[in-house]
Amino acid sequence: MKPTVDRTRSLQAAGVVAATLIAVAFLVWGAHMGHAVESGAGTLWPPSAGSIVVWSDGPGSLKAALTSAAGGATDSSLGAGSAARLVAGGPRPVVLVKSAEGGHRLVRYAPATRTWATIAASLDPTDMTTAVVARDLVYLPVGQGRHAAVMAVDLNTGRTAARLRLPVLEPDPGALLTLPGPTAGTRAAGRGHVTELLTAGGRILAVSATPFAAAVTDLATHASVSLGGYTQIVGATVGGDGIVYILAGSNDPAFTLRFLRVDPHTMRLVSVWDTGVAATDEPVSALPTRFSAVFYAPGVPHSLDAYSGTNVWLVDGSGARENSAVSSNIGVRMGPGRGDSVLIYGSPAGGVISQLGLDDGSLSRQDTRLGAPAGATVVLAAD
Repeated sequence: MKPTVDRTRSLQAAGVVAATLIAVAFLVWGAHMGHAVESGAGTLWPPSAGSIVVWSDGPGSLKAALTSAAGGATDSSLGAGSAARLVAGGPRPVVLVKSAEGGHRLVRYAPATRTWATIAASLDPTDMTTAVVARDLVYLPVGQGRHAAVMAVDLNTGRTAARLRLPVLEPDPGALLTLPGPTAGTRAAGRGHVTELLTAGGRILAVSATPFAAAVTDLATHASVSLGGYTQIVGATVGGDGIVYILAGSNDPAFTLRFLRVDPHTMRLVSVWDTGVAATDEPVSALPTRFSAVFYAPGVPHSLDAYSGTNVWLVDGSGARENSAVSSNIGVRMGPGRGDSVLIYGSPAGGVISQLGLDDGSLSRQDTRLGAPAGATVVLAAD
């Protein structure tokens, strides 16, 4: 009987070791996922850093309110501008400001003087849809057509550190069939328009599209994955799981929006899900969540049916699901909120900021910590 007892004890010991290894694996996995979401959200507003609200206080003028984690608030002026985009958070946030005349400048907050200093002026990004920071460089899409590129601006000097060329996108044969009139494949090829710049594992990814093709490209290695059949990139982000999530459509009016998942390490398309929702002309916001991503499509504000076309999707490895059917009248933009929540703001919401809980779909109005003056229009909010 002794060999049997020894064998039983060995199996029990092996079981304990296996259970321990599994527990350690889960802890390591959990730590990794926590790090993933911190690195993803760190380009916006790190947890416990405080809040930032930027609003228009008059024709062509912007003001900002910063609230620290301890609760101290500071109001200051960003100067002339009509729109703003948060590029980097933390105690010294960086904001891209668009002037009423169309020019752009990068400004950074200086805690010592409680003022905003211009890092670089006379910038000309193609639009305000995207900008990312990596290693003290701000990456912006500039130029159009064959001159389209991604420019890197040094945060310390304001000088242009690099100008990265975009890949030429070959037309997708299926997309050409949906366009009216004659089309020439050689003429259709082009560098496209950058709709999103993303950071994944320290690398800069450009999501670009033409009326005939779309792709995700690693700007350092030039590795690229073609998104065949998709020619409209509506929104994109790197989720908390490190996967690139893209909401894409097509020029074909019968084509509904679909979620694409791209592995940035292998640079391949790993899955596609159809939303069943028609393409929208309204801006779509995308943010990482702890383990995945969230997308907000505001629909058409002031429509007779305020919920028409408004969707909040939570997307992960198992698919896409709608979290809440909020009214488009609560705002057209989405920013990161505290905990598992997001902020929704912007015209037609005026100075009101709403907080949407991603777990339970609860919706609450702003509190005094996220206040903006009556009659103001909030153009940026992060918490």
